[in-house]
Amino acid sequence: MRFLNSKPWLSSLGTMGVMALIVSGPEAIAADKRYTLGSLGPGTTPFLVNTAFAKAVNKYVPGHNIQVSAVGAATKHCVLLSKRRMDFAMGAQTMYRLMAFGLGPFKKVKDGLGMTKKISSMFSYPIGVYHGVVYEKSGIKSYKDIKGKKVFIGPPAGVATRNMRLIINAMTGYLPGRDYTQVKMGWGPAAQAFQDRKYDVWIVPSAAPSPAITQLTLTNKIRLLNLDESKFNHPSWKKYASQPARFLKKLSPDIYGENLVNKKPILTTGAYVGMTVRSDMDPELVYQMMKAFWDNIGEAHAMSVQLKETLTLKNATVALAGDPHPGAVKYWKERGVEIVKPLKYTVADVKKFKAKMAAKKKKK
Repeated sequence: MRFLNSKPWLSSLGTMGVMALIVSGPEAIAADKRYTLGSLGPGTTPFLVNTAFAKAVNKYVPGHNIQVSAVGAATKHCVLLSKRRMDFAMGAQTMYRLMAFGLGPFKKVKDGLGMTKKISSMFSYPIGVYHGVVYEKSGIKSYKDIKGKKVFIGPPAGVATRNMRLIINAMTGYLPGRDYTQVKMGWGPAAQAFQDRKYDVWIVPSAAPSPAITQLTLTNKIRLLNLDESKFNHPSWKKYASQPARFLKKLSPDIYGENLVNKKPILTTGAYVGMTVRSDMDPELVYQMMKAFWDNIGEAHAMSVQLKETLTLKNATVALAGDPHPGAVKYWKERGVEIVKPLKYTVADVKKFKAKMAAKKKKK
């Protein structure tokens, strides 16, 4: 797998808050141990993956029940996970980096690196690509046309929001609040609000074809916004592309049927994320959960066409953030799957980064 911070840029990959959703198996009534899994909302790839994982554990690991909570941003879930107030959450190499160095949504965190040590990785998968969705009659044909429009780019404190600000700025030079209005709400409410025509541009990360967008095209003609390769030298794009586990992908113009009005392939970008767990969780239990999920992965694939290409052994260890959990390591060794070197930082790395930032600030 090659990512945007390596060459070539164009990957060969093939191809929302709601109230807590409880995914229960036959043992749920008798379960004596419950766990919370923080997730992005319906319509996103992580929600599908997390639901499939919870179903497998609830079905095949007696006495243990996982509740999927799709409330809040992934950054909040990782903070809760590090504080032992959540058991599983979606993680990502980019989020791990921001937390370790105290950047972006983690600027007020006192010991970001220490927090990362309390989170362990289990497996990775592509979150999909950013779909910039507009209605055909909106008059919006490119990112340049969003000036003066209402745009949803993700929950206010989320990493997706940070990334889309960079991408939009690279494509257009626009900034939220100055050139377009940032719609501030969770994934689920945003999906519903777009269907209700409450704003103009819906940007959502999802494997393609996205069930939510497929459903939208049943009764609406839409357009997907295309990235402009001539803007890839812009500082904001370079900042985005330098992050770990980013890739480019072209979507076929027929991927969402005749109600997708694009006539040419749509260039977009995406990233890898993953399943993370409290680092203090019992290794044998994590191993049993991994086994329940991956040994029965056909059941997850049957839930959605997306998951067949998303949840593969090829994807499962290529973008881990921080230390893999010992229970996950045991499972991958048993399956003969090589764990690609995870992204990790040390105290020395953080000190070096802070010194560099201080020197840069002093120059200004």
